[in-house]
Amino acid sequence: MRRRVLVVLMIYSTVVVLALSVPLGLLLGRERAQRFGENRASTATYFAELSSREDESGDSRIRESVQRYNSLYGEGIVVVDRTGEVRAAAGLDTTRTDIQQAIAGALRNQRGRLPSSVTPWSPSSVLVAAPVGGGTQVDGAVVIAASTDTARRDVTVGWAVIAAGALLILATVALIAATLSRWVVRPLTALSMRVQSFGNAFHDRPPLDDAPRVESDTHVGPPEVRALSRAFDAMAGDVENATAAQRRLVADTAHALRNPLAALRIRLDVLGMRIPESVTEAHLRTTLEVDRLDSVVEDLLVLAAAETPTPRRDPGCDVLFVLTDRVQFWSSAMTAAGLTVHIAQSDPGVDYRGAVSEDDLVRMLDAVLSNAAKYAGAGADVDIECRAVGDHITVSIADTGPGVPADERPLITDRFFRASSAHGVGTGLGLAIVHALIERVGGRLEVDAHRPSGLIVRLGLPRNDIPNDRNAPLS
Repeated sequence: MRRRVLVVLMIYSTVVVLALSVPLGLLLGRERAQRFGENRASTATYFAELSSREDESGDSRIRESVQRYNSLYGEGIVVVDRTGEVRAAAGLDTTRTDIQQAIAGALRNQRGRLPSSVTPWSPSSVLVAAPVGGGTQVDGAVVIAASTDTARRDVTVGWAVIAAGALLILATVALIAATLSRWVVRPLTALSMRVQSFGNAFHDRPPLDDAPRVESDTHVGPPEVRALSRAFDAMAGDVENATAAQRRLVADTAHALRNPLAALRIRLDVLGMRIPESVTEAHLRTTLEVDRLDSVVEDLLVLAAAETPTPRRDPGCDVLFVLTDRVQFWSSAMTAAGLTVHIAQSDPGVDYRGAVSEDDLVRMLDAVLSNAAKYAGAGADVDIECRAVGDHITVSIADTGPGVPADERPLITDRFFRASSAHGVGTGLGLAIVHALIERVGGRLEVDAHRPSGLIVRLGLPRNDIPNDRNAPLS
């Protein structure tokens, strides 16, 4: 943000400086052209008056003056009579077309046009023409090939001074802008980092290794920004405390229910040996409900642990090895459910080590494979694939079962949500646990429709020692 503020200030300052320096440079060129034109016009007028006072016997004087002017200033000059006959010339080829045109114009009582502005790239010389005589009587013409070298050099020096001044002003403005932007943006930068760290904690993402906690500096920046920063810190602290308290409540409640449920289950087992046959079915249903409550409590404990941020990264595990082990573990359950499992061939020699602990990966794979075994249905195929692509390892588990309706797929990772196509016993916490665990390690969970039918679950796990791009597509 500081860079953007600095860029905006520098762009504005550059526009202002250019708006002042460019007109000043143009004004300097026009002023120098005016002085140049006045000087050369007065010279041409002098020779015109000198020529008009001379008679035929005084030609030698005009020639002498022309020669002296050419030797002193190095500028060509020619003086002609009313018929265009050359009376005096020095340093100028009178046969040139532009010279002839200038002479013809002066004989028609027209003065040559002088440049309105001088620039460093202006022509090296211009023709200055003046008629000889007064009123409507034209007795001849004077043409001077005036050099613009001095004028162009003066304009170049002036523009260089203006450019140096503009650069000095921009450097000063840049220094002031850098100081001002740092003063203004520093509390906003701290607030932004605080928001990011708060967002990481809120979304169960791990902070950077050994990253210090970002605190707002209450002594730097505008008062309004400092007040905003203090208010946000207070709000963030309250939200973090409330979130932590909620997690502790879920974990404590689930932990407190475990022992009573275990005791109730034991008593039901003991009672089952003495109840009459007429209530056996009711006893069985009660036992199943207690088992279901026990599964919910266990899943809540796992979910609470998964939603707790971990400050350190696990050294990781071999994703392909763990996946192969869990598929073998669930193979008997899937065979009993009437499923056919297909495992894609992995690439030999590829490192499948991911930045996830083996325990967390086992929980994730068990949840996904358990869902496939429960809900895919008899006769369905389950395709399992593990690929290392770029900075992540993708585990894909697809089935050809009934799938999940499109309008329900965005809700499938919510707690206690069960799709309308799901039948049988379940807590609705399996994919919520997977989502929390994979988010905690910086990975991604994608649930999509499988073609032609069924569901595909992709686990995008970050690889060890490779920077992870969370926006890269999983394939």
